[in-house]
Parts: sequence; C-alpha cells; structure tokens
Amino acid sequence: MKTFLSLLLFFTIGIATIQAQVVHGVITDSITKEPVPFANVTLLKKDRGVSCDVEGRFEFDLNDEKDDLLISSVGYENKVISPKDYKGELHIALVQKALALNEVVIDYKKKKYSGTKRLGLSRKYKVQKSIPFGTEFCSYIENSEYKEGKVKAVYLDLKKEKEFDYHASYNIRFYEYDELEKKPGKELYGQNLIIYPDNKTYELKIDIDSLNIAFPRNGICVGVEVINTRYEGKLKSMAVIAPRILFTHTERKLVTWSRYRNKEWKVDTTKSQVRNDFVNAMINIDVVTEK
Repeated sequence: MKTFLSLLLFFTIGIATIQAQVVHGVITDSITKEPVPFANVTLLKKDRGVSCDVEGRFEFDLNDEKDDLLISSVGYENKVISPKDYKGELHIALVQKALALNEVVIDYKKKKYSGTKRLGLSRKYKVQKSIPFGTEFCSYIENSEYKEGKVKAVYLDLKKEKEFDYHASYNIRFYEYDELEKKPGKELYGQNLIIYPDNKTYELKIDIDSLNIAFPRNGICVGVEVINTRYEGKLKSMAVIAPRILFTHTERKLVTWSRYRNKEWKVDTTKSQVRNDFVNAMINIDVVTEK
C-alpha cells in the first residue's frame, strides 16, 4: 500500500512539474552585453507571451507548451529558441539590426522647412478600445505633398477607465510604408520610446522633435505598443487595461494594422457596428516638410 501511494505521489508531482514548466532568463545586446529592456518573449505559434523588465529579465510559464519561443525587441533581429534549449536560466543575446538610429538622422539644420502641419484621421465618431498587453496597433499617415520632412510630435486621444485591472505604458514606434506589401515596413527609429500615460480623458502629446525622425515622401506608419512596465508575476487574462485608446470612424480606408509581440502584421481596419463606416486607429502627428 505504501509503495502504491509513493508511486502515485511521484507521478502526481511529475505531472504537475511538467504542466508548470517555467522558463526564465535574461536578454542582452550581443555587442555591449547590456540588458535589452522590455523585449518580447512569446510562443511562436500562439499569441501568448510576456515582456522583460527594465533589466532584460523574464519569467514565462509554458503550461507544457512544446512551441518555440520568439524573442524580439525594437532595433534588433528576431531570434527563435527551440524547446530543447529550455534548461536552467536562458542567456539570450540579440543582434542589432543593420538600420541603426544614426543611419536615419539627417542634417535638418541646413534645410528650410514649411510651418508645422497636423496630419492624421479626423477626430469624430470616436470608438473606445482597451488594448491588451503585447499588442501593437499601427496607423498609416500619408504625405500628400510627397516632400521629405520630419516628425515633430505624436498625438493620442485617451479616455479614463474607471474600473481596470492594469495601467498600461506605451512604446511608440515608427516605420516606413511598404507600398508593395501595403503594410508597415522597415523601422525608422531603432530604440524604445517608452511613454507613461495618465489614466484620464485627454489628448496625449508626445514631443519627438529632438529625435529627428524622418517623414518619408510616401508617408509614415506610427505604432503604439501596449506594454507592461509596472507589474510582476503572472497577469490575469481578459484583463481591462487603462486608459482606453480612442479610434475613429472613417470611410473605407485600410490604414490600420495590429500584431502581437512583433509577429506578422494583420489588417485591423474593421467594419463599424453602429455606423455605415469603418473603424481605424486615430494617431495624429505634427510634421514639417521641405520647402
């Protein structure tokens, strides 16, 4: 009887250990060896993952998943880790992309520019959305003058969430517009731009004039990645994230995309449920263009 109970206890503990497999590690820059803060760690085939903390550390409960892990961050090449490597603490080094910040900085001081223009979708018939951690939504803003310039500021309309589970931070990202694939293309800025919004109803202005981010002739794609910089441990699913982000009704324009932790972009322009319109992300920018 004792032998039977011992075997039963052994198998029960073994099964629980397998089901509760936790992967933990640290992500660093392959050259500087410095930590990569807020990097993404996600299953390759499923949309489930976590963010690193400011020191590049992460802990991820796999729940007996056999999927590969996708490791990614702004300005770095993606890296895939096989399940056979899930032993002990993982030390993962990411390689910087060829396009670095200093390669996209132009000597703007020698150029003459127009006055500041506000570009983006109109602010009417707004739609409130609670965006989960790990999701990035992105909006294409066209350049009707087809002149090069630079982006001076980004604007988001936010709505206070009275009852919520978590308070979000944002990572603001910038991309070329890929006219062939008709979606966001190469990164224009290779560093994190972390913003800590208040949970209130207001227009959030993000001043980026000093970053000298290019405004290409064919327009720009601006992304907002909703990230966790405040909470540790396993977070609840189906959580309400504050503040809410306002989208807007438009005519049929496919100018919004979303993705989970740097995976493939998916069109996220949706049909309105209350109007004969479509819903798109309402990201506005201030720009100056060459005279």
